[in-house]
Amino acid sequence: MRDASATQRPRTVLYVADAETDASDGAGALEAIESGPERSVHAVTTVDRVRNWAPEADCVVFAETPTTAAGSSLLEVVEACGSTPVVLFTDASFAPTAARSTEGIDGYVRRNTDDAVAHLADEIEWVCRGAESAEDADRAASTPGPADRFLESVPELAARRDRDPLFELLVETAADALDCEYCWLSTVHFGEFTPRATALGVPDDDLEPVSRDGVLDEALRTGEPLRVDDLATDDRLTAPLEGITSLCCVPIGDIGILQVAAEEPAAFDERNCDSLAAWCRSAAAVLERIDADASRRTAREQLRRERDRLETERDRLASERDDLAAERDRLADERDRFRALFANIPEPAVRYEIDDGRPIVRDSNDTFSEVFGTDPEGIVGEPVDEDTVPPGLEQRRATLLESLRAGERRQLVSRRETVDGVREFLLTLVPVDAGASGDGATNDGTTDAGGERADHNPEGLIVYSDVTEANRRERELAAARARLETIAELVDEDVRTPLNVARGYLELADETGDAEHFAEVDDAQERLRELVDQLVAIARQDDVLVETEPVAIHDVARRAWVAVETGDARLVTRAPDDRVLEADKARLRELFEHLLGAVIDEDSGGESGDESGDETTDTDYDTAGMGDETASTADGTTVVTVGATEDGFYVARRDPKTDAPDADSEIETDPVPGQLAAADGTGFGLGTVERIADAHGWNVGVAEDDGRIAFAFRGVDAGDGSAGDGD
Repeated sequence: MRDASATQRPRTVLYVADAETDASDGAGALEAIESGPERSVHAVTTVDRVRNWAPEADCVVFAETPTTAAGSSLLEVVEACGSTPVVLFTDASFAPTAARSTEGIDGYVRRNTDDAVAHLADEIEWVCRGAESAEDADRAASTPGPADRFLESVPELAARRDRDPLFELLVETAADALDCEYCWLSTVHFGEFTPRATALGVPDDDLEPVSRDGVLDEALRTGEPLRVDDLATDDRLTAPLEGITSLCCVPIGDIGILQVAAEEPAAFDERNCDSLAAWCRSAAAVLERIDADASRRTAREQLRRERDRLETERDRLASERDDLAAERDRLADERDRFRALFANIPEPAVRYEIDDGRPIVRDSNDTFSEVFGTDPEGIVGEPVDEDTVPPGLEQRRATLLESLRAGERRQLVSRRETVDGVREFLLTLVPVDAGASGDGATNDGTTDAGGERADHNPEGLIVYSDVTEANRRERELAAARARLETIAELVDEDVRTPLNVARGYLELADETGDAEHFAEVDDAQERLRELVDQLVAIARQDDVLVETEPVAIHDVARRAWVAVETGDARLVTRAPDDRVLEADKARLRELFEHLLGAVIDEDSGGESGDESGDETTDTDYDTAGMGDETASTADGTTVVTVGATEDGFYVARRDPKTDAPDADSEIETDPVPGQLAAADGTGFGLGTVERIADAHGWNVGVAEDDGRIAFAFRGVDAGDGSAGDGD
């Protein structure tokens, strides 16, 4: 707001004349003029009064002609007025040039002309305005204006480092420089101009956010100040505060708007707006610097954090590198220890590595070469399964490969040809990574394409432990146990009965004296002698297999068939199912002779048939199961079938009275009916068969169903060679 000027109060004028009447009349006429501001005119006739009143007056009128006696006091009056302007109101005879050349005369008006008093009033106003302008200039020279105040605050503005202190300085300086109490700054926030800083005279609660739509947004986009002299007549904006009439809005870059307001209209001129705009441009530059500094600080902080992160990562990688180096050294030591252990193993062993999913032989120890008579260079680089899995164990190839790839610890039984003949070995798979579980899982629980563990060391050993003698001792023990059991059964069942009979008849003979009872005792003793001879034979029987060799079951079965009374029965064997197994050939033939004889006797009721003994070999093939079972031809001829199973062999017969398909035209895929039961107590007299099977470590079972009967031998290990031609 501006201070009230002299134009807002009546002008004070001294009207000086020599005569009292002239002075009073002239003063009254001048005061009556309506043009210009209101005037208070006082009549003065002496120099002393002029000297006393002039300092409080705005103007002094000297109404006498200087060339007359009444006007001779002009110079004294001028001197008495001091700085108060003097207007000469005189006759036309006094030249204007002379009047203006007189020192101390500020204005000149001729009397005795039309509207002379009105002209005098205008001259007084002109002279007074000139004096006021001079005073304003002096005052301006001694009092700083808005631009000066803004300029003085520039260093303080430039010293700001944060936005909020800068905004407060903007508002305080603008309010002080423009001498207004209404000033605030609004920044852009979510599509609105939101008050951010206010002067002391602006109530915070009275200011509301203003939408960016309208002239304020245009001022922000164009950067041009907006001045409203009267909000009541200008519909571009509404009054932001009650009582506000004029408004000046200046943008600060693209940050917001600085607004100053006043209650009186037209309170701000163009110079005010220009000064405020220059101040806001300076503030915008400082804000840019603050934002740049903030961005640089943020970038420096980010760089510092990134540097710290990289240093941490560097330290972590260095630690991992050290750990990896330590692990590498540990693995190297473990590898050296492992290979040293491999070289010193007293048993045959090969070292393998998994290469593209296949176990490859990388080395073999000296013992391996000595036992198997192989050249190490001949097996190095070859797949493990081609050398490790011999003929007769092909069905175990998949199990072996899966175990090697998965890194499993496992043991398998195998027979191999050695320099000392065929021997039985226990194969122990020893992966280098003892913790590998073989579940095919990677570190995250997944498997690779080959089902291998991605974290397991693809290297290991296969150790061959010779268990030939151990297995032989087991078979010897089994045979001995079988003989003891047989002796115990005979003693318990067959010997005890004759003894009881003899004792009973002796008691009768003692009581009655009848000699016939002694004959019964003799019969019982004869039976006891036979049983004792049988027990001795069993006890002395050599059921221990000293040597085994590869034997083809069909070949042995056909040779046993010739030695048995078979009548018109037929023997059916199938060449594709011929199985080679490790057995004592003579004892195996004895087994077949006893078993075939029992089967034929059961069918014929003990009557012998055709003694020609010709064997019959069926040429039918079956790949679906254990092979052909016994069948009966349409004419009632009994057919006995010998075939191979996955874990042994069988002998089967069908009752010729049943309606069975012809063996030459149809093959049954289930030769062993029902569930197998132990062969003991079947009534076939298979003691010898069981003893021979026990000596080989085989299990014997029998099953009957719908006229069929089958004997199955299981737990039979395959031989390493092919079937021979026999004896």
